[in-house]
Formats: sequence, structure tokens, C-alpha cells
Amino acid sequence: MKLSAEDAELFYKLMLALQAFTNKKLRLYPDIGTPEQIKQLSIEEKLIIRNAMWNQTKLIGSFLNENPFHFSREEMNLVGSWKHRVQSRFILVSHLKPHSIFLKDDEEIAYGVLGLQDDLETVLGRNLPMIVETVLLPFRDRIIYDGLLSPYGISFGKGFRDGIKQAYDQAKAKYGIVTSLPFSAESKGQSDEDLLRFYLKSRQNRDRYWEDIWDLIAKKPALRVLYHEEMGKIHARDYKKRLKQIGINQGWFAVLEGLIVASGGTKAEAEQAAKKIVPSEKRAWLYYFQLGK
Repeated sequence: MKLSAEDAELFYKLMLALQAFTNKKLRLYPDIGTPEQIKQLSIEEKLIIRNAMWNQTKLIGSFLNENPFHFSREEMNLVGSWKHRVQSRFILVSHLKPHSIFLKDDEEIAYGVLGLQDDLETVLGRNLPMIVETVLLPFRDRIIYDGLLSPYGISFGKGFRDGIKQAYDQAKAKYGIVTSLPFSAESKGQSDEDLLRFYLKSRQNRDRYWEDIWDLIAKKPALRVLYHEEMGKIHARDYKKRLKQIGINQGWFAVLEGLIVASGGTKAEAEQAAKKIVPSEKRAWLYYFQLGK
């Protein structure tokens, strides 16, 4: 959940140098000139330099052109990658073994973020979810933050927590957990099939995403077969219980639109019975299940 000691040291070397360069260019604190002096500033002073640095889009380019600290090509490439930063207010959802999850819910994206010298659970604690303002940065093939975090001391009720969980599930269904930057929604998006399965997986999801379900099917009509398959599985679980309750313990059954429309002692018999009564254009929507397996 954090960088190696060597990588953390490298990060701070680069970041403090970039902040010292920013301070010199913008003359925010004229008496401060070195990375070591930047390191000794208060959090409030560091925030002023950091915010000014990210707000000046040309500063990184100037730093790369001048290379005032004579960094190596690899080190300069790392700094250059920070143009792909994500600056926002996030919801810290959970601490997982490989990373902590930052949810950018206005874009439904979940980022897996590493700590620097300490993991984020140590830095921010376990009282989650938590709103945090920070800047996410690429660091090689991982995502870190820029060294400064501004947590908000806000308590959340159950309804809001449930909403965060839904947003997190939606983000994972769409893109998975994003672990590198830059991120492209077009290249990282989940398949329409996986997204439809997510929408259908629970009653709560089906109620919440009902319009999205049919928008997706309208965009890609072939998904209607998958829709009926997934819904057939859901209805079959209920029917199995109900059939056993009335003493039926064996057989094959065909479900369409939530109704049992045919049955038989074998699957072939159930298919033959369904073929006789179900219009040909709807036969691909049939879901078959077995009792007594």
C-alpha cells in the first residue's frame, strides 16, 4: 500500500525540487530557495506553493526545459509524467491490500492509490468513507498522491454510505480499479456485457439502473439475449423453491419474461414443448433450468 523506501525518497527529491523551482519563478517566499528549505515549511506554506504550482500549467514544461537540478533523463521523465495528474476532491472508500481506493464520483472512476513513506491507512485512519482533497500523480506504472492531503471532517449517514457503495460498484463495473495514469475511459471501459450483468445482479441495481439497462439494450439489441439469460437465472432460483414447496422435485422448465412457459421430463422435451408455443423470434430468450439435478 506504499512505495518502496527508495521510490519514496526519489519522489520527494523530485517534488521538493519542482516546488523550489515554482517558488523561485513565482516569488511566493523570496527567502526560500532550496528543496531543503521547502521541506521545512509549514503545511499551510507548502499548500500555497503546491496549489500555485499545479495552477500554472507551463511550470512543468519550464522545469523540463531548464533542468535546474541536473536530473537524469529518467528522473525528468517522471516529472514530465505529472502533467497527467488528477486534481480533485475524492471519496476515500476503502483500504485494500494493494492500494487505497479513491473514488472520483463525478466521473465514476475508482483509483487505486499508494502511500508514500507510510500507507494511507496509517496517514488517514480507518474511519471511512472520507472526503479528501489531493492531487493524484503517475509514478512509473502506479498512482500516488502529491504528498499533501486535505481531509474533511464530515460524518456520513447510512443513506450516503449506501450511495457511495453504489457509485463504487458502478465505477468498478465500468472501468475496474484504475491503477495507472493517464487514464482513458475509451480504452479501459468494461464490455457492455459486463456492464449489463452488473446492472442486473441485484434487485437494488435493477431498480436503480432500469433506464440504463434499456438504454444499453437499445444501443446494442444483441444484449437482449443476455438480459433474458440473466433474468432467467434470477427467476429460476425463485421457481425452484416454489416448485419444491408444492412437491415437484424433478424436471426441466423453460422461463420467458419471468413465467414458466413449458416443461418436460428432459431438456429435449421442454425445448420441444416450448417450440410449439413460443414465437420463433423469442425462442432465443428462453432460459432452461432443471430440478432434481
